[in-house]
Amino acid sequence: MRILIARYRSTEDFLERYLSSFDCGGVFFPTREAVPLGEYVLVDVRLPNLRDQLLIRGMVAWRRPGRRRTGVRAGVGIEFLASEAPKKDFALNLCAKETADLQGQRRFRRLPTEITVDWRIPEMTTRRLSQLDDIGPGGAFIKTRDSQPLGTSVVIEVVPPGSTAPLSIEGRVAWCCKTPGNEGFGVQFRWRDSGGLRRLKELVRRIENVEPQN
Repeated sequence: MRILIARYRSTEDFLERYLSSFDCGGVFFPTREAVPLGEYVLVDVRLPNLRDQLLIRGMVAWRRPGRRRTGVRAGVGIEFLASEAPKKDFALNLCAKETADLQGQRRFRRLPTEITVDWRIPEMTTRRLSQLDDIGPGGAFIKTRDSQPLGTSVVIEVVPPGSTAPLSIEGRVAWCCKTPGNEGFGVQFRWRDSGGLRRLKELVRRIENVEPQN
């Protein structure tokens, strides 16, 4: 099987070439080599923050000629095989988690906790009951087997210690974890103004004051 070495300078570079239009995902691989359509290949994904080798099997779905005048690069579109979903998810989660960190999610300290919260998708009325594994003004990790696609908008409702009214927090799914026993997803919070950030900081402060210290 042909091996295509796909070097990416950054996670953003990988995401720019990722092809979500395929049912099983895929990547654009720049090349002027006449790789036959329908050929099965191994994509050797190489990222700066990826220490281990990641080989993802795929099939050449389409080919695009280059156009110098418009700056369009020649290459092929490779659709990943359905059996490679765990590897594809691993690569996407790795990129999404690092992107969230770079965007400032980790500017704030995360507080470990075991608070029970309600969460839902904005367009749906169904509420899920889950547990927070950690929380900070920038985001939180929700432990649940009910995983959601990256980028999904969610609303979390937390009752601050000492209060009876829940605090609704908007966010989006930034990364997912499917490790048995630790399934869940990381949420990046969205605060529209300094008031929203202030309320989140106060929530974290209250939680920290009642959480048992190890």
